[in-house]
Amino acid sequence: MVSCWDTGVLLCALLGGLLLTGSSSGSILRHPELSLKGTRHVMQAGQTLNLKCRGGAAHAWYLPEAVNRENQSGKLNITKSACGKNLKKFCSTLTLNAAQANHTGFYSCRYLSAPASKNKAESTIYIFINDTGRPFVDMRSEIPKVINMTEGKKVVIPCRVSSPSISVTLKKFPSGTLIPNGKRIIWDSRRGFIIHKASYREVGLLTCETTVNGHLYKSNYLIIRQTNTITDVWISTPGPVRQLRGHTLTLNCTATTPLNTRVEMTWSYPGGVNKRASIRQRIDQRNPHNNVFYSILVIDKVQKEDQGLYTCHVKSGQTLKSVNTSVHIYDKGFITMRPQQQQAFEAVAGKRSYRLSMRVKAFPTPEVVWLKDGSLATEKSARYLIRGYSLIIKDVTPEDAGDYTVLLGIKQANVFKNFTVTLIVNVKPQIYERAVSSFPDPILYPLGSRQILTCTIYGVPTPAITWFWHPCNHNHSNARYNSCSTNEEAFILDPDSTVGNRIESLTQRTAIIEGKNKTSSTLVVADARISGIYTCMATNKVGTVERNMNFYITDVPHGFHVTLDKMPAEGEDLKLSCTVSKFLYKDITWILLRTVNNQTTQQSISKQKTPVTKEHSMTFNLVIKNASLEDSGTYACRARNIYTGEEILQKKEVIIRDQEAPYLLRNLSDLTVAISSSTTLDCHANGVPEPQITWFKNNHKIQQEPVLPVYCYQPVTFHPHAHMLSHVTPWTAACQAPLSMDFSRQEYWSGLPFPSPC
Repeated sequence: MVSCWDTGVLLCALLGGLLLTGSSSGSILRHPELSLKGTRHVMQAGQTLNLKCRGGAAHAWYLPEAVNRENQSGKLNITKSACGKNLKKFCSTLTLNAAQANHTGFYSCRYLSAPASKNKAESTIYIFINDTGRPFVDMRSEIPKVINMTEGKKVVIPCRVSSPSISVTLKKFPSGTLIPNGKRIIWDSRRGFIIHKASYREVGLLTCETTVNGHLYKSNYLIIRQTNTITDVWISTPGPVRQLRGHTLTLNCTATTPLNTRVEMTWSYPGGVNKRASIRQRIDQRNPHNNVFYSILVIDKVQKEDQGLYTCHVKSGQTLKSVNTSVHIYDKGFITMRPQQQQAFEAVAGKRSYRLSMRVKAFPTPEVVWLKDGSLATEKSARYLIRGYSLIIKDVTPEDAGDYTVLLGIKQANVFKNFTVTLIVNVKPQIYERAVSSFPDPILYPLGSRQILTCTIYGVPTPAITWFWHPCNHNHSNARYNSCSTNEEAFILDPDSTVGNRIESLTQRTAIIEGKNKTSSTLVVADARISGIYTCMATNKVGTVERNMNFYITDVPHGFHVTLDKMPAEGEDLKLSCTVSKFLYKDITWILLRTVNNQTTQQSISKQKTPVTKEHSMTFNLVIKNASLEDSGTYACRARNIYTGEEILQKKEVIIRDQEAPYLLRNLSDLTVAISSSTTLDCHANGVPEPQITWFKNNHKIQQEPVLPVYCYQPVTFHPHAHMLSHVTPWTAACQAPLSMDFSRQEYWSGLPFPSPC
């Protein structure tokens, strides 16, 4: 409300002290005396205020703020003099020209060296500067003044007036009047409305109103219920703060509160007694939801004694929060460094991210550079990122293996350190044949063949390779296409193994291929006779991978074959056989393809219920008894591929031949042979069905081998003796079709040599 105003306060204090201590009069100090008597005085605006103070010691004036500001304008003048008997008293005269309403307030004269009793040290008078055009000393007609209220505490609505005779009414927006009752609500023209034990009812917009000379004047006040809630407190550098000796230390303490909260912020720190720090405080009210308070501590040219714990205390009412941080002061910059683990780091190829980390203690913060194999890492690949003292490798690949060097440097301190570590990128085993194989169904191996199986493997570290043999379950009575499985018993193989097929060799060699150290393991099967599954397994510390090779033996060309016993004639049996690999096909059936109106139809004609199963294959037979010409057509064996689900057809065109009587393909001629020599008699004939040839000698049937198929060709060889050829001998060949009574005869005549008619 008031402040001390004395152009020579220091001089006055020194002078007063000397006079007090040097006085020999022994006069008793009394309270200062003012020229205006009483506790209040009323004067009109524009008049000059003259106020004198007389006392027994040096004194100073305490005036309203608006009066203090008039010193520079020349309106205010204070003169000092010695007065009284023997000029042993202290006098000062205050002159205020053209007094205004805002000069209204308490005017006090106070001894600089106060006695025990305040009443004896000070004299005060309240002076009203009456201005009919400005009834309120501090007029708030446009923007209301904000007043913080604590519920249950006293609150003052400071609508002071320029004259004690002015009547003021206190109103509450939007409607309502607060009437002074001399107890809870009191009107004081020198202070305004005093509300004891304020409650939520006073929160809001309050207006002081008065009417002077028919004109209504208002002064507005916004009452806000003050809270003591402190939302959060933190220091801008929460961790240990490090600084070099001789540099500037700056700590920023920040507190957030609701809009109705005000706080007091203080610091405790090692140099607090000597006030080593300068502290600035400010408030940020730009946020519509909360207040932000700042307290900034600054120490120039910090020394070792400034090291220690710094605590920021934030207080609002009974609420107190604090936060601290430790400060370390160093004489010079330094770097200490060691890796997070052993010198050899290990990563796994395919990992999304890997961090090469160093444990670093350094101050100030050094520059960081990472090298890979002597070159800048970040220039080698965009996958390399530097985070603090660490190098982050994204999407690790085998190419990331190598030597990594971290360089740390503090130029201003001329401190540099480096450290090199080795990164090993472990790779899960890979079998290249497994990756490139695109065959959906297994390969069939001819019975008795020699086969070579190979696995080419890469991994870091170099994988160990093991071969296994899984035999098929050979139960011919109920063999199924899925009877081979790796779930069956497995046998570990070596060059001397006797299980499964005979092994010729099992070898392994290593070579650098495409810059990678790859291993090729080869198993040579000497004699393929037993079906099963070969497995090559590669294992290292990262993982295990295996390749299963279905080793199915086939005694059928290409695993699917259709045979026709012979092209039958009318009345003969039609016999077709379909043989398939039992490891590759299932659902075997015979169908007859017919074309009707340019559309091909399939007619199932299977009569055999189940195929005949052997060790390696299944045979499905089709027999049509006593075939007729109508049985001619396209016959197909249909089977489903176990692995692809595709239906496969193998066709056989069958034409039933009409019967045809036997006939000779070549005329025969007489033959003369010598005694003791050999000769051959030939008979070539044809017919449908194929004729059977019977040889006769002197009308007696000669026993011989069965007839040949397709063509009727029957030679007979004999060794004639003298008694056999004593006369001309007739030889007869007869051809007869099995289903016909027709036949053809041809006679040879043999005897003593005579020229052949041919």
